[in-house]
Amino acid sequence: MEGHPIAAIYASLIAAVAGRPAEAERWADAVDRWLDQDTSRPADPAAEAQATALRFTLCRDGVEQMRADADEAVHRYAAAGMVAAAVPNAQGVARVLCGDLDGGDAFLEDAVSLSDHGAPDVVVRALAQRALVAMERHRWDQAEALASQARSVLDRAGIEKFSLLCAVQARLALHRGDLPAARRELVSAQELRPLLTYAVPHLAIQFRIELIRVHLALSDLAGARTLMREVDELLQRRPKMGVLAGQAGELRARLSRQRGSGGPGASALTAAELRLLPLLTTHLSIPEIAAEQFVSPSTTKTHAVAIYRKLGVSTRTQAVTRARELGLLDG
Repeated sequence: MEGHPIAAIYASLIAAVAGRPAEAERWADAVDRWLDQDTSRPADPAAEAQATALRFTLCRDGVEQMRADADEAVHRYAAAGMVAAAVPNAQGVARVLCGDLDGGDAFLEDAVSLSDHGAPDVVVRALAQRALVAMERHRWDQAEALASQARSVLDRAGIEKFSLLCAVQARLALHRGDLPAARRELVSAQELRPLLTYAVPHLAIQFRIELIRVHLALSDLAGARTLMREVDELLQRRPKMGVLAGQAGELRARLSRQRGSGGPGASALTAAELRLLPLLTTHLSIPEIAAEQFVSPSTTKTHAVAIYRKLGVSTRTQAVTRARELGLLDG
């Protein structure tokens, strides 16, 4: 870490987007120590700016602190002579999640205008968030236009899927009455779900909440309850999530009034089971897969059996074939 703060920042970010939250936290702790406690270090405005950006990205202390970190990042980026769409995007997202839709939307619009200074995923995230704000205001035509703009950004960048946009497009398809399109977006979202962990909690929770709305509208109680359990686990780790906590509470209450399970199917696969699914296509044995995932063989076997049951099959080969038919695996 000494003399290489940028390396630690990027190591944390890479681990976060790869769905390795414990690793992301270890690197983030090292960055925090460097930024706050190493008084003998030379000034490094660029690294200090990016260290603050790491803080608002990981949102470890809740959305109120995320807003403060994003606002601080404005000054640090200016001091370093840097411009990044990620900063107004974080200012916007944090304000939306604190309940300030108007203020948040204005910052998100600024983030989109800085598309030349941001990675495509940042611009898509800002557009998807703006689409959710438009839906909250019942401006469905505006939400459709924003989602279409986001899809164009992804296409130009050669990116097939983006988590929050899948959820947005599923809700929009449902509003149009296009149930097959909504279900296709849910399948795409399922593939991405294992990567969204408590490392980036606001995104992981918001993504799942929007998917729960769609599953409920499709009367898929098993899928909705699986996602709700994951939301509850995330909120246990990161409780200061602003309006998301209230939204989760409303959906939890709604689910508690529903009767029946709907039968566990592919939509009820958990994040852990979805992480295992691609490894079932390999030559690795269950113990070897367990070692790869740093879990016990019995845990891996339990997850595999659950996958077979939810896919309605009895063997590993059948599970892979069925998952491919459903679009959960490529090939």
